[in-house]
Amino acid sequence: MSADLVIKGARISDGTGMPAFTGDVEVRDGRITTVGLVNDTAGARVIDATGLDLTPGFVDVHTHYDAQLFWEPTASPSSWHGVTTVLTGNCGFTIAPSKPDDVDWLLQMLAKVEGMSVDALRAGVTYTGGTLGSFLDLLEGRIGVNMASYVGHAAVRRWAMGPEASERAATDDEIRTMQALVDEAMQQGALGFSTSQLDVHADHEGKPVPPNLATPEEIVALCSVLAGYPLGAMEHLCRSFGWGYDESDRALLRDMVVASGGKPLHANLLLRFTNAPDLWRDCLDVLEGFARDGLRVLPMASANPKGLHLALSDTILFDEMPEWRATLSRPMPERMAALADPAHRAELRTALDMPGRQLTFEWGSLLLVSVEHDRNRPLVGRSVADIAAERGADPLDAFLDLALDEQLEAVFVIDRPVSQEDRDVIRFLLAHPLTLPGSSDGGAHINTFCGADYTTRVLTEYVDETFPFEQAVRKLSALPAASVGLWDRGEIRPGNAADMLLIDRDRLAVGDARLVRDFPTGAGRLIWEQQGYVATIVNGQTVVDDGRATGATPGDVLRWNR
Repeated sequence: MSADLVIKGARISDGTGMPAFTGDVEVRDGRITTVGLVNDTAGARVIDATGLDLTPGFVDVHTHYDAQLFWEPTASPSSWHGVTTVLTGNCGFTIAPSKPDDVDWLLQMLAKVEGMSVDALRAGVTYTGGTLGSFLDLLEGRIGVNMASYVGHAAVRRWAMGPEASERAATDDEIRTMQALVDEAMQQGALGFSTSQLDVHADHEGKPVPPNLATPEEIVALCSVLAGYPLGAMEHLCRSFGWGYDESDRALLRDMVVASGGKPLHANLLLRFTNAPDLWRDCLDVLEGFARDGLRVLPMASANPKGLHLALSDTILFDEMPEWRATLSRPMPERMAALADPAHRAELRTALDMPGRQLTFEWGSLLLVSVEHDRNRPLVGRSVADIAAERGADPLDAFLDLALDEQLEAVFVIDRPVSQEDRDVIRFLLAHPLTLPGSSDGGAHINTFCGADYTTRVLTEYVDETFPFEQAVRKLSALPAASVGLWDRGEIRPGNAADMLLIDRDRLAVGDARLVRDFPTGAGRLIWEQQGYVATIVNGQTVVDDGRATGATPGDVLRWNR
């Protein structure tokens, strides 16, 4: 039988971290069959990769592409930046399992918490309820990248408790019902269980998201289901992750791993906060302690710029302030009326000036980056402080007036340049043996933040003699794949799935950030362009050719038991 694909003469970084070498790769039926020298190319599609680097496809274990994959099969822009496998359903926010009457509620919650357009989700998602397995079945044969999914705490809590999932603690019987749902999802191939308990997370009705009402005992009980399975992983974003993990969360993380039978637990996120520059070290100390005790609690190191985009049509950045959260949760006409009301603006100003907020910025660092109306285009690139001074206005008034003039679709960015101190911490964390690069949050916060560029930034901004290209590739491919039990991904070796990237390192770069409107109902999203990815290959087929989707859909729905 002849090969389907032969890649000739590439410089191969195989994902193990070993030094790169020049060689060929043969692919048959979506699997790698030979690595080294391939002489017989008869009948095969041959790619001359002279001068190019060949790496495994990157594995992103923290995404929210659950909805987007229904209408956009390549999980862009992640696939543009080399990602061939995405793990969806993070932070406890899955659409499935769901009773039919709850699907729309879950879509609205997902849209609110993860910064998506609810109209786009309603138009694009064809899932109408059922098990997680039936949700995954709908994507079989329709996707360009590989995907796997956690079963999310919010969905199972809503199934078991209905609207009261957002109001109270669960009873013992309700916890048993949730355990049965997690067990069913694992039988159907879920890669594990996810949850989160950030107080800033509120649903579209202004109530806490369901996991925020869960006791530690409930979370541990749901994790215990994984002890009955040979594979599986967990993900949890603790309430106190931004403060170094308090004693309660440290105990919870430990108990989750122990109850699951030692399964790996992804705990996000490590980065240097400007207002607490040494806090990352406190967090890492805690996680290193778990590692010394033989527990796999794995943090992600952020390699992205700190700028946050926002449009008042759809943002969660202000949700930590109840006054802002309540206002931005209102239907659009009521929201615009409230934002135009001087008395209400005074309340919002007071909330914004209160000490102790996580969201901190100066009006001079809030820049206008995108508008629709020509009359406002000359203001693009200028700060709100500058615009306010020109108009003789209060900065908050100038900000809200601009937003209202654009029907709340004006896009601003909190400009936070990456300092040398930031880069030093990122470089240290990327090389640390406990961390994985991330977290992209791919598919989420689409008008606020696009983290899909993290892979390209790792390879172009942080590779040096102490953190060589081969080690960076390993951190982006083999290690994340292994951390969730995807043992046939992340390395270029015979028997593995043929997920690979051809890269022109001389051209490799992150391009411009742009707001595009290519989602259902014309919903907008922020994307990062790229250069240098010559081909993104999934299961032996080219899915993205020099930045352009080919239309091929060879991606697999990955289940731990298949």
